Amino acid sequence: MIQKLTILGFLKNQPASGYDIKKFIQKELGIFSSLETQSIYYPLKKMEEAGFLRKEERKGEKHLKKYKYYLTAAGEKEFYRLSSQALLSKKRPFMEVDIPLYFLPHLDARSLIARLRVRRQFLKKAKSWLRDKLKIQDEFLPHQRLILTHHLELLQVEENYIQEIIDHVRGRDGKS
Repeated sequence: MIQKLTILGFLKNQPASGYDIKKFIQKELGIFSSLETQSIYYPLKKMEEAGFLRKEERKGEKHLKKYKYYLTAAGEKEFYRLSSQALLSKKRPFMEVDIPLYFLPHLDARSLIARLRVRRQFLKKAKSWLRDKLKIQDEFLPHQRLILTHHLELLQVEENYIQEIIDHVRGRDGKS
């Protein structure tokens, strides 16, 4: 659902190639989304078959076929339907890190702390990336800045949580 919503939303802005959509997802959403971009052409094909978009062939360099995708009226309806569904979702944000931590007593403390430190480093890098993005005043619309700020706050909460787990594990076995 999220991949389809993202593609349809991007195409609401402008027609684009599969490559352009893939680069947008990687560059703009990759830091706080787990969208798969390896197979962008499969969902594009499925959405074309469903009538949500159409493609036009463009002549590329060296006679390669290139396609540009356009949103159809059905695609616009699907975009609004998926947006409404996502906005009304009652699912809580799910973090895969919570599953192994649920079984904390069964995990090796040293190995766990080492992995949590790596995760904490990733969170710090992600926060730094977001801060750098937010410094660019003209690159984002106000609502996009709110989204980035929200994710920065979520990353800080998760970093604090990871530190609490590390402190708990240290207290559990007296080791670091």
